[in-house]
Amino acid sequence: MNIIQLLLLLIYVGIAIGLVWAVILQEPKTGGGDIFGGGATDLFAARGLTGGLYRITIYLGLGFMFLALLIGAWQL
Repeated sequence: MNIIQLLLLLIYVGIAIGLVWAVILQEPKTGGGDIFGGGATDLFAARGLTGGLYRITIYLGLGFMFLALLIGAWQL
């Protein structure tokens, strides 16, 4: 295993830990109306701390997915 693969794996693990952290910190959605689309407007109108965590979660998820594909393709 060369140094670049090791570095990618370390970054991958760091992003995974950050993604778990960001998801756990988010406020849970309450109410049964959310299941049927009652809170659909809240998804795109996130503001303040919740909006920041939402964006961080999106970026970490995209980074996690990109690195997973990159590491998987590297192994071929």
